[in-house]
Amino acid sequence: MTRYVPEIPGDGGAYVNAATTIYLYPAVKYMECIFGLMLLSNRFVLLALVLEMPTTVTIFWLNTFIVATPRQLFTGPQELLMNGLLLLAYSGYMAAIFRPRLMPQWLWDGAKVNEPGTRNAPISMPKAEHSNV
Repeated sequence: MTRYVPEIPGDGGAYVNAATTIYLYPAVKYMECIFGLMLLSNRFVLLALVLEMPTTVTIFWLNTFIVATPRQLFTGPQELLMNGLLLLAYSGYMAAIFRPRLMPQWLWDGAKVNEPGTRNAPISMPKAEHSNV
């Protein structure tokens, strides 16, 4: 909101200045604020973590390999570690993406899975019955 852009030496600074010129840097900062509020309010946590990950990887790469000053060497890996640990903590909700075969489940049906008194929808494809014809 203050339009503050930190002074970053070398190629990393050129990247941030170019991103600022095309208004990408402020947009990313606003998104980070929104995702941070989502995390702090414990609303849509997994969505916020997944949407924040590309920015986290970019910050890690710039801070660790491009700029590599002591301050950046502290903040880049730390951000990647914290986001990675939070994603790991919520990874049980993503377990289905690692299954080789799934039954289709529409978004509006998936919301009903966690309601009290409902059975979970099938996650895996049913096994084909073999007929001896």
